[in-house]
Amino acid sequence: MKDKPDWLVEYEETLEDGQRVLYHYDKEGDILEIFFQRGGGCGIDLTDEIVLRYDLKTGNPLSLIFLCFSALMQSAEFGPLSFRLKLDEMPDDVRQTVLKIITTPPVNRFLKVLTYSPPRAKRPVPITYVEKLPALALAQKEIA
Repeated sequence: MKDKPDWLVEYEETLEDGQRVLYHYDKEGDILEIFFQRGGGCGIDLTDEIVLRYDLKTGNPLSLIFLCFSALMQSAEFGPLSFRLKLDEMPDDVRQTVLKIITTPPVNRFLKVLTYSPPRAKRPVPITYVEKLPALALAQKEIA
């Protein structure tokens, strides 16, 4: 069996509902991928830094990819950094599937989805932030 490369941090966790998730953190690229299931699927940019992979047939989430993970985990002056979701750029059927995935377990344990309604805006703006969880904190300790 090959040794794990020193740039890769792996951690496995069992969620409250019994689902197992696997964290893969690439220290050199500062990329965290959280796997919910194995398999091929579609990747869609939720933001410039967050990608959702899901199974096109079942609509089940496969993984979340966080690019520039360290920056995503930073806090702003008034709480966690938030990012505008690119939902308006998606076809309606994809948008509905993505909304269902990101607002239900297991994905909503890692991403929180909110609505911001700017004054005089025609439509509310969907935003997200990355939830800090114990396993992510552990991964960050290994990252440092």
